[in-house]
Amino acid sequence: MGDPARLASYAADAERAAEQRLLVAVEDIFLSQPGRLDDRTRAATLRLAEATIGATEQHLCADAARALTAAGRREAAAVLGSNRSLAWPRLLDAGLMRDTDLIGALIAQARVDLLDESLAAHRAPDAGPTLVTMLIERGNAAQRAAASAYLLVDGMRRMGVDGRHAVLPPAAQARIVWWVAAALRERLGAQGGAAADAALCEAAQQRIARATEEQMSDVAARLVRALSPSVAERGHFMIRALESARTPLFAALLAESIGIDAEAALTLVLDSTSDRLWLALRAAGLDRDAIARAGFLLSEADRERDLTMLIEVLDPLAALDPEMAAAAIATLRLPGDFRAAVHALAARAPAERSGA
Repeated sequence: MGDPARLASYAADAERAAEQRLLVAVEDIFLSQPGRLDDRTRAATLRLAEATIGATEQHLCADAARALTAAGRREAAAVLGSNRSLAWPRLLDAGLMRDTDLIGALIAQARVDLLDESLAAHRAPDAGPTLVTMLIERGNAAQRAAASAYLLVDGMRRMGVDGRHAVLPPAAQARIVWWVAAALRERLGAQGGAAADAALCEAAQQRIARATEEQMSDVAARLVRALSPSVAERGHFMIRALESARTPLFAALLAESIGIDAEAALTLVLDSTSDRLWLALRAAGLDRDAIARAGFLLSEADRERDLTMLIEVLDPLAALDPEMAAAAIATLRLPGDFRAAVHALAARAPAERSGA
C-alpha cells in the first residue's frame, strides 16, 4: 500500500467501479415496470443459472480429468480435479451470461418452478393423488411408462439447489457446456495442450448428448400422447395438471390441443399480463367453467396475474366460437424460427416506412 503508483491505480479502479455501479442503479430506476422481474423471480433465476453452471462444471471436470489421467496427464487432471467452481464468476465477468436466449430460457424455467411451488402450496391436503401419480398407479402400460419418465425428469428441477440444474432447450444447454469447457481450458493454462483440449471436447459432447435425452417438453409430450385425450377430456386433464402442480404437463396438453409447439404454449402460460392464454383455452374447446377454474388456479399461484381481467372477459369468451379464438392466435402455430422472423420484420417495418 506504500507504492504511490499502485495506490493511484487502485483508486482509479475503485472510481470506475463506483461509476459503473451508479450506471447500473440509474438504469434499474428507469426500467419500465412491466418489463422488470420481481425480486423472487430474479433470485430464483440467478440461483438456477449458478447451479446449472456449477453442475456442468462438475461433470466436465470429472469426465475430462478421468480421460487425462488415463492419458498420463496427471498434473492437468489434478487442476480439473480441484473443482474450485470458478466457471460461474468467469462467465459473469466475461458477460456471456447476458445472452438473451439463454437467460430467457432460465427465466422461463425459474418461473415454472415458482409457479409449481405455489400451486403445490395451495393444493388441498385431501386432494388425493396427483395426475401423474394416478397414471403410474392406475394407467395402462403406455401411460405408466410415460408418467414414470415425466416424473423422473420433472424431479430433477424439484431437487434442492445443491443438486439442481436447469433442463434447458438443446441449443441453450450446448452453449453453456461449451462456455464452461472454454473456462476450464483457460484454467488449465500451461497444463493444457492438445490432449487437454481433446478431453474437454469429448466430455462436452458427452454432456450435450446426455442433456438432449432429458428434455421436459419431450417427456411431457409423450405423456400427452399416451393420454390421448378427447376434446371432452382436455379440460379435465388440464385442470388436473394444474391441481397437481405440473405446469409443463398443462402446457403440453395445451400445445397438443391447439397444434402449437411446447415453447409457445409455455410462453402463453407464463404471460401474466394478457388474455392470450384464455383465448388459447377457448380455442382448445374448454368451456366457461374449465377456463374459470384454470384462471383461478393460475391467479392464486401467480401474483402477477390479474383475476379480475379474466372475470371481465369470461362470459364473452365462453360465447366465442373456438374456431374464432383459434384464428386470433393463429400465428402461434407457425414454427418458432418462422414466428421470430415475422416478429423481426414487423419490428423493422415502422422504421423503414419513416425513412422512406
